[in-house]
Amino acid sequence: MKRMGPVAAFLVGALAVTPAWAGSTTIGGTVTTERDPDHFGTTKSTDWDLSLSHVFDNNVVISGGAKYYDTAHTSDYKVNVQAAIGYTHKFDKLSLTGMAGIGQHFIENDDSSNFTYYYFTVSAEVPLTQSVSWTIARLRYRNAFDTANDYDTPEIATGLNFHLDAHNTLTVFVERDWTDGEPSYNGLEFGFKHSF
Repeated sequence: MKRMGPVAAFLVGALAVTPAWAGSTTIGGTVTTERDPDHFGTTKSTDWDLSLSHVFDNNVVISGGAKYYDTAHTSDYKVNVQAAIGYTHKFDKLSLTGMAGIGQHFIENDDSSNFTYYYFTVSAEVPLTQSVSWTIARLRYRNAFDTANDYDTPEIATGLNFHLDAHNTLTVFVERDWTDGEPSYNGLEFGFKHSF
């Protein structure tokens, strides 16, 4: 029998420890334009992301997704496939969400090599009006299990969420990414989410 990949095994394990299926599900997509950290007018990459998440009635969260990185001015591309589990804690005017996950990084170039990584995220969101909320900070730490792959890539972001109705949301974020301690890019992310 063919062995499951690490992401699939993680997701199966996460589902095994979560409560009965209830709560709400969200599907979403984003497009991000990566800009050179020193020359904002220079494009480094355009990223396309698809995601699926479920929040249970007890605020446990599971998520999965895939992201495609189209490197500018080359034929190279990269793909990340990942899954995570976490928890959302709701205060009076603040929601905090922490997630932990693993993923597989696929590279397409002359020296093609793939590797597995882990990541942690924390985000804080507050309502501004009935239809707009502010994600004050969205923090990510990410690294390869084998550090020789040079994937120490933290990110910080902030953005606005425009709730069109009870099910549909538009998002706009600004990001700053690093690779191995050096600035990698500044990003502008535009997204759409549908919940049911």
